[in-house]
Amino acid sequence: MRVRTKDCYVCNDSNDVLYRCRYQELTDWVFLCQTCLTDVKTKFEDSYHYGGTWKSKKN
Repeated sequence: MRVRTKDCYVCNDSNDVLYRCRYQELTDWVFLCQTCLTDVKTKFEDSYHYGGTWKSKKN
């Protein structure tokens, strides 16, 4: 099993699970942790787009 790491776009913390999304004026997808995702979904309700879940453990 392969284990990878990625940092949250907002808080830069390394997490096992990140959520791919776009919001506000971003044209590229970014990865957010659960805490930052909740905040972004609330603040940018009209422009938030979910793009999938990234998990560190891959078979």
